[in-house]
Amino acid sequence: MHKFNFGCSVELLTHNIAQVTIEPGVEITLEMLGEFDEYMSQTFNHDYALLVNKQHKYTYSFEAQLCMASHERLKATAVVFYDEQDAKLPQQLTERRQVDELNIRLFSGVNDGSKTAINWLEEQLLTEKQLELSS
Repeated sequence: MHKFNFGCSVELLTHNIAQVTIEPGVEITLEMLGEFDEYMSQTFNHDYALLVNKQHKYTYSFEAQLCMASHERLKATAVVFYDEQDAKLPQQLTERRQVDELNIRLFSGVNDGSKTAINWLEEQLLTEKQLELSS
């Protein structure tokens, strides 16, 4: 597991899926996001997916919201939430990033939501690979 000094950890679950956990009360800034993306570039030289374990409350700066989930090799993001208030993406994020067509899906952490999220991520990566092979 890799721990960043700004309250974020990354655990590799498979060769192409990483789980991200952010500590409570952290505000993710553009600089933090840059450090995170650099680490992901060094870790994955192929397509990958993220499982965001949203067990804590945290926020993103405006600049970070504009850039998050835009790494070229990132093909899908699953957000596992444990509080019903987190059951949807913030409206500001969906409006600001609508043109990017981000592949993000939310899963409830209740009743094995992480396993369902990982299965979805694996499907997304497989679909992406099949699309590349057919073109």
